[in-house]
Amino acid sequence: MAVATVITNSIEADRMLHWALCFAGARETQRVVLMHTESVASAAIEEAVAAQTVTDIEVETQCLGDRLDEERLLTAVDDVSVDLLVLGQNLFGETSSQDLGILRRIFDRALCDSIILRLGSRLPDQVDKVMVPTSGGPHAQIALRMASRIVKEESGQLVPVFVESDIGEEDGRAVGLRILKRYLDKAGLNKKDNTHVHPEVVISNDVGRGIARAAMARDYDLVLIGASNSLIAKKKLFGILPKSYFEGDDATTVALVKHRQPMGLRLRQRLEKFLSLRIPQLEREERVALFERLQTQSVWSFDFVVLILLSTGIASLGLIQSSPAVVIGAMLVAPLMTPLLGSGMSLVQGNLPLMLECIKAIIFGFLSALVLGVGVGYIAPITELTSELAARGGPNLLDLGVATLSGIAASYCVARPSLSSALAGVAIAAALVPPIATVGISMALREWSNAIGAALLFGTNVVAIIIAAAITFFAIGIRGQLGPKALWARRTTMCLLGALAVLVVPLSTVLVSQAGKSQPAAQSRAKVESVLAAHLPNHKVTQLIDESGRLVCEVSTDAPAPVTTEQVAAIRKSLQQKLGRQDAAGIELRVLTRLVAE
Repeated sequence: MAVATVITNSIEADRMLHWALCFAGARETQRVVLMHTESVASAAIEEAVAAQTVTDIEVETQCLGDRLDEERLLTAVDDVSVDLLVLGQNLFGETSSQDLGILRRIFDRALCDSIILRLGSRLPDQVDKVMVPTSGGPHAQIALRMASRIVKEESGQLVPVFVESDIGEEDGRAVGLRILKRYLDKAGLNKKDNTHVHPEVVISNDVGRGIARAAMARDYDLVLIGASNSLIAKKKLFGILPKSYFEGDDATTVALVKHRQPMGLRLRQRLEKFLSLRIPQLEREERVALFERLQTQSVWSFDFVVLILLSTGIASLGLIQSSPAVVIGAMLVAPLMTPLLGSGMSLVQGNLPLMLECIKAIIFGFLSALVLGVGVGYIAPITELTSELAARGGPNLLDLGVATLSGIAASYCVARPSLSSALAGVAIAAALVPPIATVGISMALREWSNAIGAALLFGTNVVAIIIAAAITFFAIGIRGQLGPKALWARRTTMCLLGALAVLVVPLSTVLVSQAGKSQPAAQSRAKVESVLAAHLPNHKVTQLIDESGRLVCEVSTDAPAPVTTEQVAAIRKSLQQKLGRQDAAGIELRVLTRLVAE
């Protein structure tokens, strides 16, 4: 592992190397890498390296090209296996605003521990006094541990500072010391051998002013502050301490340290980088248009109600008539796909208002379609399930695959307006409204097992489409907020994945059961075909139903004369022997002869 420091102008080369060596010693790292642009004079780099007083740390140099590039620098940091990245803005204003913006973004994005410096004019040979304001977070803890190692080597002083509200001087200091002791315990700095640690409590109702007062009260070599992002860094570098603190020949260096990203966030960033290199990402205008489209079309409105009722009515009539064409027409009218896609986008963005609107549309749409389906089932002139109704009562794992692929296709087509013509096919594949209508009609007919199966099919479609849409939107460049505000999105995603895992169990059971039934049926068909081939050379099996204890076989054949009763009896006897059926009455054979002239 190495400590890397980025140098963007010649005037800061000696100071950046000095602090990089100081932090490398604290991290017990034997390697420092100087990363610089071509604008930095090579003489300044050589002079800084030659002037170093630390001999047991290896110093390398690496040129980053003619200008500072964010992606190139992050790639170089990964290649070098950097454990700590040191960035800086020097006191003399030589760092351009563009480079400073890049450095701040790198401070945010770097996967390793990072430090950004506001360099002072003081360049101490030994860092004897370090102040660390602390509030107990992970960034403050790493600042405390690093500062402790720096001053311990030089027998110096570490001054952890805690700002307590003004509740009275005596009580405030007592409370503050207890809290500060707890923070030091978390950082491992409250042991007997840590005599170099001198805790200090400042009484103030303004944290920034309290830190500034503590910093200016003593002569420190370094002020080290924990910070989680560049906005806090900017505020603490320039907002807490007055401008005069950074001026003069004896100005102190202020450094902000950020703990390495959590493993989950690091994996996310690596995944984002991988996807951006291999999948075309949406431009900003395309992302805005997509969000506007899904937001406006996912709302529970009069138009939504009209379409959901019309599609349910069409689907119900098609299911009753066993008309696949009519059912397909209902799928094209159904508006439920849009709020499902909106739910997927809200999970990626962490957009809670959009998620609530989508959930409202999905729930109300389901209830409206269910009520209409029940009503149609009561007035429909049927007493038993049709083939279309029964087909939706036994979903299996293959339906989950169809729903997942449909969600991917739908979200991708919505995000790419040029592919909108493919949405009709996706709507047909997804089949959201017909299962709801099946639930209602089956309930009216009191076919409860079929109703439960159709409800399971609808639930499978909903969960799979939302998850597939979220994955697709993330892959093509939709990003959202991180942190506590997006915690609900992570929890919701985990719940959906858990629901998907639960759904896999019954769907897999149905698939295995169907496969177990199809295998004996296939074996029976092969045996039947061999018997018929021996008796009826030009035959065709039009229907074969092999139920437990009964075989129904319909056959058509071309012959110059009708098949006789004796021939049918002989075929039945052969089937009985071939299939091992003891009861000949358990075999029903129907033969249709089409007379042909020779």
